Amino acid sequence: MRFPRLLFLLGVALVLAACRQVPPPEVGLALTATVGTVADACAVTPEITLITDAPETVYYCYTIENTGDVAIPVHDLADTLFGVILREFAFDLEPGESVDTVTAGITLERTVDATTTNTATWDGFVGDLRVASAEATTTVTIAAPPPPDPTALYGAAVGTFVADSNSPTIGAFSGNVILLSVLDLDEQPVTDPVDVDITVPGVGTFTYTFDPEETIGGVIALILADFEAGLGPTALRSLGVPVAYLPIAPAGTLGTTAAIGGDFVFAFPDETLVRTVDLDRILTVPVVSDVTLNAERDVLTVTFADDADPDVAYQLDAFGRGPAAVQGFADGNASPIDVELSGPLAIDEAFVVDVLAVSPSMLDLFEAAAQFDVAEYLYYSE
Repeated sequence: MRFPRLLFLLGVALVLAACRQVPPPEVGLALTATVGTVADACAVTPEITLITDAPETVYYCYTIENTGDVAIPVHDLADTLFGVILREFAFDLEPGESVDTVTAGITLERTVDATTTNTATWDGFVGDLRVASAEATTTVTIAAPPPPDPTALYGAAVGTFVADSNSPTIGAFSGNVILLSVLDLDEQPVTDPVDVDITVPGVGTFTYTFDPEETIGGVIALILADFEAGLGPTALRSLGVPVAYLPIAPAGTLGTTAAIGGDFVFAFPDETLVRTVDLDRILTVPVVSDVTLNAERDVLTVTFADDADPDVAYQLDAFGRGPAAVQGFADGNASPIDVELSGPLAIDEAFVVDVLAVSPSMLDLFEAAAQFDVAEYLYYSE
């Protein structure tokens, strides 16, 4: 009786076909959480590390993507750091689309002073039914800055110093000037003495003790020359730089040829600096050819014999030799230069005009090729 059995099998197949259901559509959300230090922008990473010893402001961003097959029209967003961020937020998030909190006009800013981890939860609703949910975590790590390098920050520059005068009692002199600056990591002068081994090309190496009590702002000028007695490096003193003479042995090695070119080596603790003197760069101080006094005897007009270098700064210090000790100061890049005195010179009172030429790089102590040059000319009216 195969026919009744065939009918039975057919009936079972019909029943199974009638009971078969179509699978429901996929519903899903994917949440991305990021954190950074730029406002009004989504960062690209969920974790950042800040090297700081002070509170820091960071900005959070949450991006939600519809990974399912149906649109999700209503959204909630809550975070363990901020609490409720969105509640019943209406936005038709179509399948495959995404939206972030920055685009939605929401600024999530927080100042943190310790490592912080937070978790956000995004829920999607269709009507009153929550159809999908997603979580994401961000972490801000606060790390203390490393301790400062105990190595000091050193500065050194070298250059040349030359001078002349129209007085027959004072001859020309020239020499090298070493300008030392010793600073700590905050660019403040050190408070303790520092020993530095200075190698002078063609002369040798000696140790100089940098004593902060003998400096101004941690700077001192060391003179490598034999100067005429009583004159000294007045130009550097007029710039406010303390001056000392290099204790080079054997004495008299340099004689009167102290303008030395080449590499000067400064061996500080934990750091060595090399500075080069180019003798072709030595300044030529302009000779004063004429000085005239106005009718009131309180303004000196100084004229150079030769054209001045427009790239060099010229500073004029004039003073009377009488008991009133009138004095004046002026600067310029070319003559004539008027020097207004603090009062009138007496009749037949002698005076002196000190012309100082300084190369622009003088105060730049930290460039590898730092070289400064100072030139001086003393004009005596008597």
